[in-house]
Amino acid sequence: MATPLSPAQEPQDLRMREIVAALDADFLSLLGWDWDVRVVRYPKSHPVLGMPDCRISGCVTGTVLGEPMCVGCTVRWRKSGLSLEDFTAGGRTGQYRSIGQTLCRVPGCERPCRSVAARVCSVHHYQWSRSGNPTLEDFLRRPNLRPLPDIGPCRVASCYRVRGREGNVYCDVHSARLAIERRRGSFDGDEQRWRLTTPAVAVGREVSLRGLPDRLAAELLYCLQVRTARDVKTRDHRFRQLCDRLRLLGVPSLEALEDADLVRAETTDDLRMLVRGARTALRRLGTTPETERLEDVWDLVVFGHNGTLNFSKIHHRHFREAVKIWAYDELPRRRGRSVASALQNMIRGMTLLSESLRLQREDGGRQPRLLGRTDMVNFCNRVAFLAETGTFGTHHRVNVIRYVRQITNRIRVMGLTGPGQILEGLPSDFTLSSQDIPDEPEDAEAGRDLPDEVMRELCDNLDLLEKTSNREYRVATELVIDTGRRPDEIGTLKWDCLAKDPDGSLILLYDNHKNYRLGRRLPIAKATAAVITEQQERVRERFPDTPTGMLKLLPSPVANPAGKKSIGPIGDAHRAWVDELADIMIPVVVEVDGQPVTKLLPFDKSRIFPYAYRHTYAQRHADEGIAPDVLMDLMDHRELSTTQTYYRNPQESHQTGEKSQVARSGRGLTRTPFSCNLAA
Repeated sequence: MATPLSPAQEPQDLRMREIVAALDADFLSLLGWDWDVRVVRYPKSHPVLGMPDCRISGCVTGTVLGEPMCVGCTVRWRKSGLSLEDFTAGGRTGQYRSIGQTLCRVPGCERPCRSVAARVCSVHHYQWSRSGNPTLEDFLRRPNLRPLPDIGPCRVASCYRVRGREGNVYCDVHSARLAIERRRGSFDGDEQRWRLTTPAVAVGREVSLRGLPDRLAAELLYCLQVRTARDVKTRDHRFRQLCDRLRLLGVPSLEALEDADLVRAETTDDLRMLVRGARTALRRLGTTPETERLEDVWDLVVFGHNGTLNFSKIHHRHFREAVKIWAYDELPRRRGRSVASALQNMIRGMTLLSESLRLQREDGGRQPRLLGRTDMVNFCNRVAFLAETGTFGTHHRVNVIRYVRQITNRIRVMGLTGPGQILEGLPSDFTLSSQDIPDEPEDAEAGRDLPDEVMRELCDNLDLLEKTSNREYRVATELVIDTGRRPDEIGTLKWDCLAKDPDGSLILLYDNHKNYRLGRRLPIAKATAAVITEQQERVRERFPDTPTGMLKLLPSPVANPAGKKSIGPIGDAHRAWVDELADIMIPVVVEVDGQPVTKLLPFDKSRIFPYAYRHTYAQRHADEGIAPDVLMDLMDHRELSTTQTYYRNPQESHQTGEKSQVARSGRGLTRTPFSCNLAA
């Protein structure tokens, strides 16, 4: 078990006690942590922190989990020109440098070895050189050989080595390091500061937290614990660099660290990212929804979601606090990956309302009792002006009015305009009706499908997507095209997402996160099922020890040692792939000298995005005459009107009951054109 804080080290301030209490004893034991020694030791076997020995015979250096060799042996192998098998069989040649500090071979001697080759301390090495004994073994058998007590620890704050020579206040390495700095002229003459800031001797699998304040050491341990719990790897050399930078800065805690301090210490981007993650973990420690709701910027992780909500741009405090109460009430009813963006869009509407009041009223809108219908009309006119001048689009104009109406009505229902409430006395005519919401732009959704020529070109170039990203993003894109599911529904598929109906039809099992409809079933073709089966085999081979019920079909390549996490959104990888493709030419009918002429023109690549495949899926089924009610089921919509926005000018369906049943069973899907794996 990990050694607890000694009475002299018992934390005095509440925050320090909170951080120490959050440290898991089993995790500290895994690190071999002792509050007196203050050295983190990475284990050889662990799914995240593990650093097994290098596979080259004779090398004891730790290597990255999953890699066959340490960095040094990898460099030597690449220079050798040998195959990996031949290089591994040859073993390590030459002498290794010292790994850590070893004690003198004389039994009971507490002093360190003079060198790796000497194997005894300086005093005993001197005695051996004058003893006449040809070998060390003969010397060690001398009856009058006496062990020596240790001289004491190195005076460098970060160092946990013992001194090797009488009269020297440093270990041999730091003594040599100081001499070199003096000789080169890089030593500034302040030896006391040098002792406090110089790094410990770097040893693989070990990171010294010595010389750091108690609070800072506890914070670093807690952040390492959080990263490990999230399956995020923290390389020992990166953690060591961070500790060295913090020791140089002399800050008391991460929470007191300023970004300017990191710049001053010439901290690299990856270390700054590590610090940001650490400060985020510390900020969340002890935070609850009850405390977070008081802030103007919310970390939604506290509420069980991702992202943040920012209320700070709402100018008026009374409206800002009312919107925060609304959001606190709304969050439990929200699910899915896009909760933050959905609610933030609604909050932006209230931000525009607050801005309108500030600009258009003489009192700046600071007195809720004086507001009225005229202020809402002014707001609607301002939103129309902003849309007309291109500040945002017409679709956004509709949403702004709709969101403000929804929030203000909800605020009244919650009683926030009543006696003693934050908006007490807000007049009843300060509201919006359904008639205030502008008409939706015509064909807001329809027409986002992709032409056949574009789909054909995309399907022919999926190999390039795999090269520019990875296999999982390629498979995800194939399945989105083939099935018409939302990208996040495909991205989060479970490993066992393939099933069969009693009649033998192949079924895709997925979750509709947007509408919180779990366990949905979609008929798919054999070719699409083959893509899933092949991916299942790859995942099973990659993660043989994880139960299939916990695996994801498309596992993330990052922070995912057991295959339990899905890939992230595919949008960025997809955009990079599309942008790298050559221009996709499509036939377009134009008028030349009054006559229609067909020309090949490049297709606008900005129209090619993952969600467009869902529109394409709906359009091709509508073109095939699939009945609207069947297509609604295939799209997993609750309302037929929603499905009808996904395709243009739908033809009247004359499907018989038999043909509709064929579409439902999936057999009718084998004719869908330009699906990656289905025949035209």
